[in-house]
Amino acid sequence: MRIAWIGPMPNNDGGATGVGRHLLLELSNQGVEVDCFFFGKPDNVPPELIERQNLRVICQPSSWKWNKWYSRNNYMAFVTGQIANLRCEMKLAERIVEEHRKKPYDYVYQFSHIEMHALLKHKASLPPIVLHPSVHAAGELRWHRLESRLARHSEGILTRAGVRLLLMMRASVQKRHARSADHILSLSRSFADEMIEDYKLDSAKVRHIVPNPIDLEKFVPKQGQEGKRRDSRITFLFASRISVRKGTEMIVELSHRLQDLAGQVRILIVGNHSLWSDYRGLLKNINPEIATYLGRVSGKEMDALYASVDALIQPAHYEPFGLTVAEALATGIPVIASDKIGAAEGVDKTVCRIFRAGDIDALERLTRQLAEELATPKREELAAIARSEAKRLYSGETIVSNLISILGGRKESAIGYDR
Repeated sequence: MRIAWIGPMPNNDGGATGVGRHLLLELSNQGVEVDCFFFGKPDNVPPELIERQNLRVICQPSSWKWNKWYSRNNYMAFVTGQIANLRCEMKLAERIVEEHRKKPYDYVYQFSHIEMHALLKHKASLPPIVLHPSVHAAGELRWHRLESRLARHSEGILTRAGVRLLLMMRASVQKRHARSADHILSLSRSFADEMIEDYKLDSAKVRHIVPNPIDLEKFVPKQGQEGKRRDSRITFLFASRISVRKGTEMIVELSHRLQDLAGQVRILIVGNHSLWSDYRGLLKNINPEIATYLGRVSGKEMDALYASVDALIQPAHYEPFGLTVAEALATGIPVIASDKIGAAEGVDKTVCRIFRAGDIDALERLTRQLAEELATPKREELAAIARSEAKRLYSGETIVSNLISILGGRKESAIGYDR
C-alpha cells in the first residue's frame, strides 16, 4: 500500500502532532509506503521518521513567525497562522499530484483537520481522499455559543465576536469539504455522530472508528511511586486546555462541593488557554483548600504528574477523543469522564466512571466514591485493570493494523464498525 500523508509537522510531544508521529512510525513498521507532506522546515522533522526507508518526507516551509505584527496577539496569530498553513497546503497539493503521476498512490490521507482547499482543487487528479480529523468547527461553534456567559470572565466582546465569525466560516467550509471527501475516519462513535448530524453526511462515509494510539512504552505505571509521594491526600488531576467546552466551570464548582473533604482530597488543575479561547478567569473562583492551578506544564512535568496523582477527571462537554484519558489509564490511573469523551468509549466502567455531560451532581458523587476506593487496597486492582484497558484499546500496533485493513477494503475490523 502506498499513501500520501498530508498534515501538521509531527513531534515528540503530546497532542495531535505526537499522535501523527506515532501513526507514521507504526505504518512504517507494518510495511506501508508513505510519502509525508508536512507544513514546516525539514530540520523540525523527528529524526526517527527520516531514518525509515519506507517513509519519505517532503516539507513546505512557511515564512510565518511569532512576535511579528501579524502574530502580536493570540487571535491574530490563529488567523494568520491558518492562512500561512493554507499557502503551504496549496504547494504541497501540487507536489502530491506530481508524485502521484510518477508513482500512483492508493490514498491521500489528510491528518488532523477537515479543510482541504488545495486537495479539492486537484481532486480529479488524485486517488481517494481520506480525512482523519481531530475536531470539527461545528462542535466548537456550538459550545462557543452555549458558553457565552462563562467566556465573559476572561474574554472581550470584540474578540468573541471575531472568533464566532471565524468558527461560522470554518464550519460552513468544513461542511462542504467533508461532503467531498471519499472517506472520513472518526476518533470515536460520538464524534462520528456529531459530524454526521452537523455536516449532514452519509453515515456510510463515516462508518469506521480509528482512535488515537498512545505510546504504551512511555506511559507506564510508576513502580514504587506511592512511597515517594509528598502529599497524603487523594489527588485528582484535571489536565486540559482552559478554554471553551472543556468543563472548567464544573471543576470550579466541584472544588467548592468537596469542601468537607479538605485535607483528604485535592484537585490539581494544569493546562493553558488556546489561541482563541481563554477561560482562565474562571479559575479565580476555585476553592484553594481543594484545588490548585499549576498553569501550563511541559511534557516531562506531565509525566511526573501522572506518577503523583491518583485519578483523572475529564468533564468536557465535547471531546472527540481526549488523549489524557488514554494516557492516564496507561499509567494505571482510573478516570472519571463525561459521556462526551471519545477515549472513554468502551472502557471497563470499573476504571472509567461515566457521567452525563454537564451533570455536576453525578460528577460529585463519582468523585466521592472513587476517593473512598482509592484510600483502600483496591487501588492496586484498579491500576492493573486501567493498564490492561489501555493496552487493549490504544495500542498503536492494533490500531494501525486495523487502519490498514480498512484502507485495504477488508470487511472485518476490530475497531472499525458499520453504522
